[in-house]
Amino acid sequence: MLDWLLQETWLAWGVGLLIGFPLLTILFGEMLYRIESNSGESRTSLGNALYFVLPSLVVWLLLTNVLELSDSNAWVRFAATIFWISLIYLSLSAFNLFWSAHSTEDGWQSRIPSLVLNIARLFFILLGVAFVMSSVWGIDLGKMLAALGVGSIVLGLALQDTLGGLFAGITLISARQFKVGDWLKTGDVTGQVVTVNWYSVTLKTLENDLLVIPNSVLARDTFRNYSQPSPVHMERVIIRFWEEHPPNLVRKALLEAAHATPGVLEEPAPQVILRELADDAGAYEALLYFNDYGRIDQVRDAFLTHAWYAAKRYNIVFPYEDYQLYHFAGSEMNLGSDDLVTPEKLLGRLKELEVFELSAEEMENLVRGAVIQRFGSGEQIVRAGVEYGKFFVVLRGSARKYVVDHEGREQSMGTAEPGDLIGVVAALRNCKNMITVYASSDVQVVALSLESVEQVLKSNPQFAQDLEQDIEARLETIDSILQRSDRAGRGESGIHPANLRQLLSRNRRSAGHSESK
Repeated sequence: MLDWLLQETWLAWGVGLLIGFPLLTILFGEMLYRIESNSGESRTSLGNALYFVLPSLVVWLLLTNVLELSDSNAWVRFAATIFWISLIYLSLSAFNLFWSAHSTEDGWQSRIPSLVLNIARLFFILLGVAFVMSSVWGIDLGKMLAALGVGSIVLGLALQDTLGGLFAGITLISARQFKVGDWLKTGDVTGQVVTVNWYSVTLKTLENDLLVIPNSVLARDTFRNYSQPSPVHMERVIIRFWEEHPPNLVRKALLEAAHATPGVLEEPAPQVILRELADDAGAYEALLYFNDYGRIDQVRDAFLTHAWYAAKRYNIVFPYEDYQLYHFAGSEMNLGSDDLVTPEKLLGRLKELEVFELSAEEMENLVRGAVIQRFGSGEQIVRAGVEYGKFFVVLRGSARKYVVDHEGREQSMGTAEPGDLIGVVAALRNCKNMITVYASSDVQVVALSLESVEQVLKSNPQFAQDLEQDIEARLETIDSILQRSDRAGRGESGIHPANLRQLLSRNRRSAGHSESK
């Protein structure tokens, strides 16, 4: 019986296919289930490939070995073509499965551009198609390649710009010199990379416009990447001052402005370099570090704004100011400062605000050596952890007050309005400042000399007692806010907001104004 079955090969193939096909289907199904269980991902493409390969293989073997049709039969060729195409698709699916399973952000796979992988897949597909056409359909590939060679020359000449851009794109992407999200400068244009494809790179400029640059043009030109090797960028800003100003004083003012600029990093720390002394002016270059190049205009604007206010506080003169004063009558010019308090009007302003209950002589002694300063919106008037040796009275504008808790977080203490004191606790207790104060708008303050204040305190015990009571109320308020912050951090209920408002009101009533350290 077995000999007869072996002699009838068509019957042996039929029985084998009848038994083997269900077994292989079960085997492949189990294999797919294990792959999906281990990876936790759906492998639909791999499953479809497997379920196409098996039926097409069975049909091909059935036609050639059971029905014993010749290889030149159209149905046999069609079944063989379906099988080989399914096998190619299965191989590509298995490769994608392996690649995605072992690919990590830091692995060597991440350093291979996707364009290279796509080209490799295309080459593999074309190789498989050539094999099917040659072995299954008997097409002479030599003549076809010769015809394609002539046609490719003509096509290459017609598409030389397109092909140049394609290969330039391959070069740019393979070199990984930039990626989506990086900031590039090419020629006179600066923009953020939005898309990168085989033919072009699209930038979104600072003006919020889209610029499409062909890869062939970008490959021939020089470009600068502001986001690599690190997103931290250094911007150089040059400002000129009269050369008679001491360089260390100018550096102090510009560094103060740099530290007050939002977005400027503390590490690396900003620097100020004296570049040259010429034409009665000194050129100072500020080196500002920030990690978001898209905010360059905002950073430059904020720094120059803070530099202007810092220069005014330190009585540093810009070169152009002398030109203005020479050509115009300075007393007649309207520079937008009509509402500012001048030294001549300082006593009148303090009396108007009813900051201190002192005699005229004591007020004059108090403001002796005082300095009027201006701060722009967002600037830091005082900072926690710093000793100032003086305290401030708000003349115009408003500021936001914050206590820094034990976790380094800023807890709001309300606002400082005209007539409020800033930094009085640290100045009179000879300790580091406990709060941070930011200008909410353009603010003008007067910095009172500690020496002058102490002279008035010695001659007026009532004034000393009033300040001491105000300091105690201020410390109680700060302590209450810190306790509430600590309880909130532990998930406990803190001080009731109504009680906190009573403390703040008590703080204001104790001296007739709200003082902040």
